[in-house]
Amino acid sequence: MTSCLQISPTTFRILIAVILTLRLQAVRLHADEPPATIAVVNGNSITENDLEFLYRSRDVRQELRSSVRERYIEQLIDRSLLKEFLRIRKIKAPESVVKERVARAEKLISQEGLNFDESLRNLGYTRESFAEEVALPLAWLAHARLAISETAIAEYWKTHQSKFDGTEVRAAHIVKRLPRDAEGPDKTKLSEQLAAIRQSILDGKTTFSKAAAENSDSPSGKEGGDLGQFAFRGRMPQDLTKVAFRLKVGEISEPFETPFGVHILTVTEVIPGDLSLEDARGEIFQELSGKLQAGLISQLRDKATISIPGKEPAAK
Repeated sequence: MTSCLQISPTTFRILIAVILTLRLQAVRLHADEPPATIAVVNGNSITENDLEFLYRSRDVRQELRSSVRERYIEQLIDRSLLKEFLRIRKIKAPESVVKERVARAEKLISQEGLNFDESLRNLGYTRESFAEEVALPLAWLAHARLAISETAIAEYWKTHQSKFDGTEVRAAHIVKRLPRDAEGPDKTKLSEQLAAIRQSILDGKTTFSKAAAENSDSPSGKEGGDLGQFAFRGRMPQDLTKVAFRLKVGEISEPFETPFGVHILTVTEVIPGDLSLEDARGEIFQELSGKLQAGLISQLRDKATISIPGKEPAAK
């Protein structure tokens, strides 16, 4: 399962930014001949124009595009499935809001001395398809508001409060760096080394602080591996904070991997937050919306007919 395409209200701003970027670069996404089809989802085509637009909306440099191409095509497939789901269930964005946003887009583009319809054609859009782009995140929002109850938000708060109430933890880690060309056996070897160090600490043969000073590849090793205080969202990578916020004070994690290497981690202090459910309601809704979307995409993919030219269809 590919990571889900999280549709957000920033879509409108991205569309405008890409139109203006294309003007500055004098680039046309829409050639005179029809763009090549890169995937077909339940009979609906996804084209190179769609992929090019996604590259530009994410500001992906030309030299990096081949490395993300397959992942981005999968995201476009997810998006097509969501669009079809909302259409079949007749879940629509408020028409007045869509019209207002299209009018605002036309005004912004016109202020730059551009013809709105021609700018849309350069992107491979018509006014109608552009309006559909604007409407899609709003339609998803309407669906999510119906599907996610106040009870669900309250329950999620109860079980994940420390993620949202401003709680901070103080933690320490021991990390072994991975070579850039590291493969599975390299990761396994480092995990085994860290597992042995962890067991030595648990057996009382050494302390976490001393083990960090002797074994960690990070400068923090000299400080006993101390990472300081941090909240669930902020300066630390999510791969690390997710582990830290699952631990009790004094507990030592099993070895885990982040982009920085393989780690073991311990929490030395928990500093409770003081934010309320009302403060966190919007953030919780967004997280539940993402989970709802990911689960829905998984179900839709199981039933969908998806073909990618040059690629064998996955067995169901």
